[in-house]
Amino acid sequence: MKRVIVFFDYSNFHQTLSKLTKGDFPDQIRFDFKGFVETLTFGMDLIKVYFVCSSGPNSGPGQQRFFDWLDGQDFFYVKQFERKTNNQGEQREKQVDVYLATQVVALAYENAYDIAIIVSGDEDYVPAIEIVQQKGKIVQVVSASTILSDVLRKKADRVLLIDTDGELNCDHFLS
Repeated sequence: MKRVIVFFDYSNFHQTLSKLTKGDFPDQIRFDFKGFVETLTFGMDLIKVYFVCSSGPNSGPGQQRFFDWLDGQDFFYVKQFERKTNNQGEQREKQVDVYLATQVVALAYENAYDIAIIVSGDEDYVPAIEIVQQKGKIVQVVSASTILSDVLRKKADRVLLIDTDGELNCDHFLS
């Protein structure tokens, strides 16, 4: 059985779900992250789910409760970074993509997995994907077509689209 680790870029995934639900996620619509991961990894040996996110002063207590709850679920590890304010006063996510890419590469070199599932459409992961593929690892990308980088699509060994007409319709995990 193939060993798999799931790497969630929550900011990118949040943006995807917000677009797919026309802004109703997360306020009016919930997403079943555990069920989603179970579906993604069906028939594989799940090692860990790295759920990488950021929060700032405008993040409500509900978001922190969600992160804390998810961190307590089997296989989930939530790594949280603090958003930084730039010179224009805007909150910016920092360190998330670099941390996630570093974990993908480091764990490949530790031979911790056979398959990496990256839940993001962000092109920033392409160098990490190229490195782990050279180590013989399989990389699957999960994203919506509207947010998936063309370069990332080409580099991944497999792409699963979560659009309503995609291979993995995310509507099944929304409530």
